[in-house]
Amino acid sequence: MKNQYVGDIGDYGKYGLLRFLAGKGINIGVNWYLTKDDGSKDGKFKDYLSKDEFGCYDNELFKMLKTCKCVKDIERKQIIPNAVFFSDTLNTSSAEGRKERKAIRDEWHKKAMKKLCTDGADLIFADPDNGTLNPYTKPSIANGEKYTTLEELKAYYNEGKDVVYYCHRARRNDAKWAEKKKELEQVCQGVKIIVLTFHRGTQRSYIFGIHPERYKNYDKLINEFLKTDWGKTDIEPKKIPLFTKE
Repeated sequence: MKNQYVGDIGDYGKYGLLRFLAGKGINIGVNWYLTKDDGSKDGKFKDYLSKDEFGCYDNELFKMLKTCKCVKDIERKQIIPNAVFFSDTLNTSSAEGRKERKAIRDEWHKKAMKKLCTDGADLIFADPDNGTLNPYTKPSIANGEKYTTLEELKAYYNEGKDVVYYCHRARRNDAKWAEKKKELEQVCQGVKIIVLTFHRGTQRSYIFGIHPERYKNYDKLINEFLKTDWGKTDIEPKKIPLFTKE
C-alpha cells in the first residue's frame, strides 16, 4: 500500500468489503504493508469521486474518501469500524544488501505480529502493493517490500487468525492464476480459500485463508455481501458486477 493509492476506485471496493465484514462482527486487523510513494501514476483512478451516483454502494464511505489523502486519514475517520492498524512503513529499499534487508523485514514483521495478534483482531488483512512473492523467492530481494509472503501469512494463521490479502492477476494465464489463488494451501494446514475479485480500474482480488471451523460463517457473509449493490450489476451499462466470487 502507498499513500498515493488512497481514494482510488480500488480503495473504494476494498473498504466496502472490509466495512461490511466489520459490520457483521468481524474484528479487522490491517497491516498496510506501507511503502513509500514512488511518483508513478498508480492510484490515479479517482474520477469516480466526482460522480455522485457511485455513492449507491456505500454513501458514507464514498463521502469520507473524498477527504482522505493518506492511510492515517483512513484510520482517524474509522472507515473500518473498530479496526486495529499496523502502520509502520516497510522500507528495505535503501538497505545495503540482502542481509540488512532481511534484518529490517524480520523486525518489522515481529512488530506487526505483536500489534495485530494481541489487540483482538479476528481477520488480518494484508495490503501489499503486488500480492505474494513466489514461494521460492526470498523477501530480501530488491523491491521485496512490495509483497507479502506465505510465511508471514502463515504466522498469523498459526496464531489462530484468519487472513485475507490483496493480490492482482497481472499477466498470469488461467492455470497460473488458479495456482496463485490456492498457494496458501501449501503452508497453512486445513486452510479454506475464498477469492473475491473487484473489477474496476485494474483487476484486484482478495484471497481469504480461513480456518476450517469458521469457513461456513465467512462463506455465508461473503454471499450476503454479494447480494448487496457491490455484487450487483455495475451502474454503468454492460458492466459486470463490481465484485464477483471465484
